[in-house]
Amino acid sequence: MEFSVFGEARDDDLLCVLGWGNRPEHDHVSWLVEALVEAGYRVHAVTLPTNPWHFEDQLLAPVRTYAREHDVDLALSHSTGGLVAAHLADDVDVRNVFLSPWWGTAPVEGAASVVLPLLLRIPTAKRLLRFDRDPSVIGELVTEAQFEEAVPDAASPAFLRTIVDAQSRLPPFDEDDAVFCSLSDRVVSVRAIGDRTPAANLRPYDGGHEFFASPGRESVLEDVLAALEEGPEAIRRD
Repeated sequence: MEFSVFGEARDDDLLCVLGWGNRPEHDHVSWLVEALVEAGYRVHAVTLPTNPWHFEDQLLAPVRTYAREHDVDLALSHSTGGLVAAHLADDVDVRNVFLSPWWGTAPVEGAASVVLPLLLRIPTAKRLLRFDRDPSVIGELVTEAQFEEAVPDAASPAFLRTIVDAQSRLPPFDEDDAVFCSLSDRVVSVRAIGDRTPAANLRPYDGGHEFFASPGRESVLEDVLAALEEGPEAIRRD
């Protein structure tokens, strides 16, 4: 796990827990981080490992320790980072803004729906499970080269098992938190997000799994910044 700091020490501290495979230097992640710094935040970007097998020890505990040591009480998180941040808030006083949180996995169809549960039982951390390599599911602005750089081509049964376990025991939703998601997301479960999030705390957008890699990102960014500043009541819904 890596922690990178962007911005001046005098700015407001913001914990930014990135998604699976995301790194601050990737083009669209960099666009988001730079926008947050320009808005006056000192961004503490968290790059998660892509093949952990123990959620608490390898994902949650290091982020929890960092947040406490740096006295961070505001978090922006994406995808896998949103799963970590949701658990973080269970014992750290932090307000969350979630971007496409991985609170459930998008449904699989056909033969994969039969094979996947069997593969998840295999006791290994080897990357055996491969995915469709379709950049459009991330966002229309993502090129093939950017997709290949950012997204691992496979995951291990051990990794997915610890994710599914963490999804099954999420803490209660906090009414001060805000959630952004695309209703056409094909990476995470929109149903899981909707079942957990009150309508007043949810801001849908048009685009892929990453709003910051989608054409309408400037407009969505305005609401993300508003939610960070004032909470879900500041989100425009007209």
